[in-house]
Amino acid sequence: MAQADILDSLMAFQPALQLTAERLLHSEAAAEDTVQEVVIDLWEHRDQLQHVRSIEAYAMQSLKNRCISLLRKRHEISTDRIEAFDRLDDESAKAEAALIEERSAQLDAMMAKLPQHQREAVTMKYIEGASHEEMQRRLGLTSTNVYATLSRAMSALKSMIK
Repeated sequence: MAQADILDSLMAFQPALQLTAERLLHSEAAAEDTVQEVVIDLWEHRDQLQHVRSIEAYAMQSLKNRCISLLRKRHEISTDRIEAFDRLDDESAKAEAALIEERSAQLDAMMAKLPQHQREAVTMKYIEGASHEEMQRRLGLTSTNVYATLSRAMSALKSMIK
């Protein structure tokens, strides 16, 4: 994995690390410092990260370990609380997966209600990541029509959400 890929990965899940640290430490400032230490540590050991299957999981476990160490130093944690953290992570991961699945099903149902050309435009833009030029070519539309189609589709989706 290239250094740029590792850096992109670290930056992509830094907000999740921040939320976890805040939940564990009950302090935004301490959470920011701890996340920064973990990210710096991971960056300094980036050569070893090429052998890690999931950098995000590795970073999250490193963060939890650092938070637990910090809480132990402050004498604010017990073994029962550490086990509760682990159970909470498992439960929250399951709940988050269920929520994502439910929202995905809702979005699929809303997308099915859109006219075909709007559905294709939204899929190209937001799922495939196609450029406007590519969308013009594939849909056979002008630049203005691509923007209008996307605008109408997003407006329709927003109204369905409300």
